[in-house]
Amino acid sequence: MTPKPRLTGEPIMRILCKKTDNLVGFLYQWNNGDLQPAWLDDALAEVRYEPISDAA
Repeated sequence: MTPKPRLTGEPIMRILCKKTDNLVGFLYQWNNGDLQPAWLDDALAEVRYEPISDAA
């Protein structure tokens, strides 16, 4: 975590379940460089990340 405050964030990756390929969340990058997952439901351990641009 950086000392600069988090003001804005944007989703940079989709978080997908490895077993089902279902969307389970998004990975956000904040203006200060911090990364934070935002889960749609409960957090999962076995996930893979897909860039948002690949999903289109």
